[in-house]
Amino acid sequence: MTDLLAVVDTLCKTPRVGWLQRGAWDAESVCAHSLLVTLLAGEIAARLNAEGAEINMAEVLAVAAVHDLAEAVLGHPGREVRDRLRWEELEEEIFKREFPHLAELFRWYRYETNTVGKIVAFADKLATLIRACRYKQLGYPTDDLAKALYKKLMAYDGLAHILDYYVGRYCGGVLP
Repeated sequence: MTDLLAVVDTLCKTPRVGWLQRGAWDAESVCAHSLLVTLLAGEIAARLNAEGAEINMAEVLAVAAVHDLAEAVLGHPGREVRDRLRWEELEEEIFKREFPHLAELFRWYRYETNTVGKIVAFADKLATLIRACRYKQLGYPTDDLAKALYKKLMAYDGLAHILDYYVGRYCGGVLP
């Protein structure tokens, strides 16, 4: 049985390496990122529901809360390492072994197989964009990442107005 306290402690102590590589000495932890993703996903689902969608809020929050659990075992390597590995397969293997009861939720997110997974994947990229904007405002070199994430997020159908809201709120002066 997985030691959940150890999982949480590890995630809260594991920095997101990409920020360290960009010089951010106070890099956010995987835990802080996951919490931001969960809050954003909940806000997005609530907004979509207010617009007439029927999104299951509990499922959105559950998927968002667990989307990075595998990093308690795998750590959070930089993009260049992830690109060289079969990262998605490794994460799925960890879920099957350590969190089998949550593996399906992870697959919804990883493969965006349903609306809930798409919302969480959007929120995950949005959380990274927001953090890139914050780090840019603090003087760290994140322009390229912010622009690339913005472009990826623009490709999500029906969510441009939500993206515009968060960019306006958190990325003023960083993105056009």
